[in-house]
Amino acid sequence: MTLKGKWLLLFFIDNLLFFTALAIDSLPMYFFVIALSFYIYKNGRTVLFKEYDERKKRKLAEYQLIQEAAKKTIRTGRLFKKEKEL
Repeated sequence: MTLKGKWLLLFFIDNLLFFTALAIDSLPMYFFVIALSFYIYKNGRTVLFKEYDERKKRKLAEYQLIQEAAKKTIRTGRLFKKEKEL
């Protein structure tokens, strides 16, 4: 089993425990599920959501590039003005 498969299995078990805790209304189980979820978030997030994080970083870089271009255009005031010919 791959590393991603192990984290997915642990995530699936965590979800089952969460719904079980809701069904039986067990306070200690709530805390266990919260602790397990936090552990998965801290240690397994990079493995489980690697592709999503890469796409998010690319979109953020594109957005920042567009934002910088817009700021430059606003500062120079050249959005709708034609340059004068000599």
